Amino acid sequence: MANTTRQRNKVRRVQGQTLRELAYGELRRAVLTGQFAPGEPITIAELSKQLGIGAMPTREAVQQLASQGAFEFLPNRSVRVPVIAQGELESLFEARLLLEGFVTARAAENITREDLARVSANLETLIERTRKRVAADCLAANFEFHFSIYRASRSPYVVEMIEHLWLRMSPLHIRVFHTSKADQDDFLSAMPKHRKLVEALRKADAAKAQATITAMLEQSLEWHRRHAPA
Repeated sequence: MANTTRQRNKVRRVQGQTLRELAYGELRRAVLTGQFAPGEPITIAELSKQLGIGAMPTREAVQQLASQGAFEFLPNRSVRVPVIAQGELESLFEARLLLEGFVTARAAENITREDLARVSANLETLIERTRKRVAADCLAANFEFHFSIYRASRSPYVVEMIEHLWLRMSPLHIRVFHTSKADQDDFLSAMPKHRKLVEALRKADAAKAQATITAMLEQSLEWHRRHAPA
């Protein structure tokens, strides 16, 4: 995958009356869709420039996300995206397997025609963007696909807990696109399971849907185990 030296904005310009809330929402979206990498330094001034607002609401939004584990303040007062140790990786996936397996089964039981149409459309977008392998586009599509399923569960509090886990986990996803083509192919070999998952949802087969998302998460965990920093 070709690299470019031109700097890409990680967050979009925001505007409105409640600037802290708007900044928080945009930064949260950026983290959840894998726009930041583990260990990446965070500069309030640069984020403020990209968001198009002042430093104060930006800092408050960063502090709110830091309280949720998405960012961390270091002893020298600088900010960065946390680095996930192997033990935390295992714990994150343990929680994801429990919660995402549960809501996927519930989605199979509660999904509507409108939900299925949205999930199917999101899958096609994900497949198309995966072919092009533009990291930001792939990761945004991946988030929309999974959470269109989870929201169909009609279990909002569990979905909120999953979003909190993704705030910690999502920066790891960008690592996939910083590896060799062979390693990327290995990670993306799980794509056929996405169609199997949608088919299970279409048939309202809760057990099959849960088994499929479990297999997808276990394959992802194994990939991250093999590619954990030394």
